[in-house]
Amino acid sequence: MFSPRELQERVQGKSGGRALLPPDAPVCVAFSGGLDSTVLLHAFARLATEPNSYRVRAVHIDHGLHADSALWRDHCERQAQALQVEFTSIRVAVIGIDEVGLEAAAREARYDAFAKELREGETLLVGHHADDQLETMLLALMRGAGVLGLGAMQAFEPFARGALLRPLWDFTRADLERWARAEGLHWLTDPSNTNLALDRNFIRHRIVSALRERWPAAAQTALRSSQHLQEAWRALEQLAQIDAERAIQGECLSVAVLTALNPERRRNLLRYWIRRRGARAPSTRKLAGIEHDMLAASVDRVPCAAWDGWEMRRHRGWLYCEKKLPALEAEQPIEWPIHAPLQLPASLGSLRISPGAQGQLSAAKLPATLTVRFRVGGETLQPAGHAIHHKLKKLLQASAILPWWRERLPLIYAGEQLVAVGDLWIAAEFAAHDGEPAVSIVWEQRPALVGGRSNI
Repeated sequence: MFSPRELQERVQGKSGGRALLPPDAPVCVAFSGGLDSTVLLHAFARLATEPNSYRVRAVHIDHGLHADSALWRDHCERQAQALQVEFTSIRVAVIGIDEVGLEAAAREARYDAFAKELREGETLLVGHHADDQLETMLLALMRGAGVLGLGAMQAFEPFARGALLRPLWDFTRADLERWARAEGLHWLTDPSNTNLALDRNFIRHRIVSALRERWPAAAQTALRSSQHLQEAWRALEQLAQIDAERAIQGECLSVAVLTALNPERRRNLLRYWIRRRGARAPSTRKLAGIEHDMLAASVDRVPCAAWDGWEMRRHRGWLYCEKKLPALEAEQPIEWPIHAPLQLPASLGSLRISPGAQGQLSAAKLPATLTVRFRVGGETLQPAGHAIHHKLKKLLQASAILPWWRERLPLIYAGEQLVAVGDLWIAAEFAAHDGEPAVSIVWEQRPALVGGRSNI
């Protein structure tokens, strides 16, 4: 049976579970105005009236997807004001609907906004309950998810500058509605909740209702299963961490160590490393293709696999996982008046001229305007300190510049003379001599050109 006191005892571990929220914690309620978040806000607002108790505020996300969204926002603000709770409303733009679907795109926009809004050390409270957990498990099952996906939502997890907590985790929607009606609460009902074209709604109205007819405690039973699955996932994470100690250096993954593992541990480590890089693990089929391409390629190849805006490449026995490189469209030379910084295209950072030490560029030899180009092949350079000219291709190979960055290095010219390659090398003919005023090229936000193990 739900009540604010029972809720408090559960999140503080007084009912035999793990303590998830200190009694005086600052909390931010994700307040949509629906039944779940209305119960959550009212319960915590009531608990906050006690001495040395929670510090509560509410944040409403307006997705702008419904004609009445402004009315919903006003309703939420009035509710918060009546409870004397600080209220913030954030309007978000929902993008990427064609790629991931409306539900996923809205969820991503919502949690991005919460992550930016959450204060240091604050806990975001969301109203997911046991019925939501059952629905999430069934959705994951239909998508062929693994242990992590089938484990569905966790009660507590780190989030942004604080944490995310689902305090209603083991209450059912019926529990919440009984209390809300007894308290005379008013909540919003989104008309899209009856749209069976949306997967979650179909599962809720067609599948879960049928399950509950046969097994009334289906939600609580599924919750126990999700806890078992999450325990299994944590064991897999621990195994991946053991393998990662030998396989991961910096941001790179060793092909040799990966190949030596049995297939199950290999895929487990791959998923772990991909998530650690910040990407979403690919589907089972995609992961199998990545595994084959990365391990079967000959030593002189640099295979590339892409998914969800990320790319994985293999080079010299190491795997690299990075966000997809923006297109580089700079066929014409880019003029660079040296008195001002130059923003490079394709998120390559910026260049500026700075007073430098002896042995850098001669200030007297630089024209007022330089140009920046990108490799077309055949470039040569005599770096300062070298006796002869070298092909730029050979310099890049000898310095272990990653192949996919070699075409993206800014080549700095004075007329038709190559002055410098980014901030990596300067031409001997433009080097400052003893006593000569000198400047240097500074490449800010320079990418990790040699990968995660080291950099030049």
